[in-house]
Amino acid sequence: MSNILLKRMISAVFSVSGFISAIEQNCLRNKAFVLMYHRILNPVDLQGLYVQPGMFVSSTSFAKQIAFLKDRFKLVFLEDLVKMVLAGDDVGGLCAITCDDGWRDNFTNAFPILEKYGVPATIFLATGLVNTNKTFWPEEICYYLERKIADKIAFDIAPSSYIRFSKEISRYHQCTRETFFDRSIEILKRYSPSDRDEILSRFRIMHKSYPATRQMMNWDEAREMLSSGLVRFGAHTVNHEILNQITLEKAHYEISKSRMDIEHNLGCKVGIFAYPNGNCTEELQNYLTESGFIAAVTTRKRFLTCGMPLMEIPRIPIHEDVSNTIPMFRARILFRNF
Repeated sequence: MSNILLKRMISAVFSVSGFISAIEQNCLRNKAFVLMYHRILNPVDLQGLYVQPGMFVSSTSFAKQIAFLKDRFKLVFLEDLVKMVLAGDDVGGLCAITCDDGWRDNFTNAFPILEKYGVPATIFLATGLVNTNKTFWPEEICYYLERKIADKIAFDIAPSSYIRFSKEISRYHQCTRETFFDRSIEILKRYSPSDRDEILSRFRIMHKSYPATRQMMNWDEAREMLSSGLVRFGAHTVNHEILNQITLEKAHYEISKSRMDIEHNLGCKVGIFAYPNGNCTEELQNYLTESGFIAAVTTRKRFLTCGMPLMEIPRIPIHEDVSNTIPMFRARILFRNF
């Protein structure tokens, strides 16, 4: 029996028995929670495109989840939740919804659902990708691997980083498509940013183009969401750099420039930051505080309580394979290892 199927069965039993409702009421008596989404996709969006399971929920699942949250909890902007924590107010049972990166499907698929239910959300923008046809390197590398560009590159003229990467992923060529892509992404994550850029540059030379379809939102779409009063925006660096993998000077630029980009293009104040990949250090937290940010979010899965450091707010990652039923969604929120 697969782990996902087991979770589905356990969560269903918990739901029918009333156990999950009792745990929910007890756990959230004096705690809030912040949900972390990335992409909200329709089936047609997945055709000919590989998206890691941890990177999306279906629009159908998202609609069910939003309806459930609306019925059961008080939904607030993350910024307002932070202010309540700072004031020492009771935050029990409050929920804030966040989406990372600035994917176009947040506008086309998620935004209409937020409007339907009148639910607030915060979107963290990697501003260097807004208004462009660029995408993130995991999506880009899968685009090239899908087309077997690697097989066409002569090793005698390829950079050493590319040769090493090709050899490392070769052991997974006979695996399923999903396993091959996931392992390739995990391997490339361990490379330095400069080696990763060198590898991607080699793929671009061979393919002679970027993935063509625009996947990130533009500023007009962001303005429309902002004007609705239901969406606010936070900073998420310019280029989605993993901040503890680059120099402190470059990290400061990534943080401050992304904030400036949003404030310039949208005319709104930005006070909250999201660490790419959740990676943060004490030095980065100090810089954020000195720069006037009031809070920053991580990818650590915990509840939010008064007194918790606001430069490392935990969030609960929501993705399709472990939350595509409401019992699974509830269990995902309540249990750390679910």
